[in-house]
Amino acid sequence: MKFSDLIKMNGMNAEEFRLSRHGYKEINPLETFQNERELLVSYQSFQKSGKFGNSKYLAVFAPYYGTRALFLGLWRIDGEIPALQAPEKIRKKVAHLNWPLEGVSFYKLAETDAFSDLSERLVIEWGGATVSWVQRKTDKAVVAILPPAHIQEFKSYEQVVIDRAQLEKMLSNPTNNATWYNALRAVNGIYCITDTKRGKLYVGSAYGKNGIWGRWADYALSGHGGNKKLKALLDDDPKAANHFQYSILEILPGSSTAEDAIEKEILWKLKLGSREHGYNEN
Repeated sequence: MKFSDLIKMNGMNAEEFRLSRHGYKEINPLETFQNERELLVSYQSFQKSGKFGNSKYLAVFAPYYGTRALFLGLWRIDGEIPALQAPEKIRKKVAHLNWPLEGVSFYKLAETDAFSDLSERLVIEWGGATVSWVQRKTDKAVVAILPPAHIQEFKSYEQVVIDRAQLEKMLSNPTNNATWYNALRAVNGIYCITDTKRGKLYVGSAYGKNGIWGRWADYALSGHGGNKKLKALLDDDPKAANHFQYSILEILPGSSTAEDAIEKEILWKLKLGSREHGYNEN
């Protein structure tokens, strides 16, 4: 199956589509789509004049593995005006990027419901020309349609680095994330929560029933898992957890006791300075 086939199945004309695959140069496309949708829309609205030609729709993708791309959503192109005439609110969204807006166009984009059930699930093969981030070519192979609430497959403990949205998805649907469920509940270990916005760390340990899976379920539910400093942060800024990143520092042997886990946790706090410069209190 090709992406053009999906377009036709939805009663639409593939000739009216442009496909865009954002890179990581200025934003994280998937994270921005999940947490700052308005920023993503503003980001993709400012382009060179004629960039989208006479297309009526913009299908937006984020990088996936290699040359593959993950579908985010579909926007209708409602017109083109000089960038300096764009609403001030939208221009402010991209002001930190220091883009020169003279001679640039602003495209009026309206998100549609078409293909919404495939958002963050449809994976296509973009091809080797990843630097060509806007293309008319719609006959790209559909590589996979992921189950609902599915994140990428578990690879290894040392490669675990997931964001808040992925954590919530994973824990809300163990069945569709079985590799994660089986791997994380089988082990105890030391983990790290990184506040990517403020640059602070929290080091914790997981031991007992359901291992790391069970401990991380607390964070998915509350955001703070009972930690006083994280709770205070979320009381002050309820959206702060959107910038949390979860990783595993060390896996503990099956014979380890709670005392062993706490001893290791203390050592990692010392190594990373998470008491002096992070969210650990003790």
